Amino acid sequence: MSETIFVTAELKMNVDKPRQQVVEAIEQFCLDMQSEAGCLQANATYDSKEPLHVILWERYENRAAIEAHFAMPHTQAFIAAEMVELVQAFETQAQ
Repeated sequence: MSETIFVTAELKMNVDKPRQQVVEAIEQFCLDMQSEAGCLQANATYDSKEPLHVILWERYENRAAIEAHFAMPHTQAFIAAEMVELVQAFETQAQ
């Protein structure tokens, strides 16, 4: 089995913040994630029927890369900014 871990995170945008500001923060967060060692992919997708609904698709080399991701200053700043609420997250691996 591959060590690669896929993360799917469902987010809800903060209604108290301007949507464009939240989208820009999410897009910057994805760019910041892509610069992390061990992060192979980070993309945001948006639901046209539910404008506050966002899905992040992330792919990491291994568990250590995910753990490092949560310790990154940009991750801590994104969480502290309260632009989004985590609804749910799933981790999967290829067989």
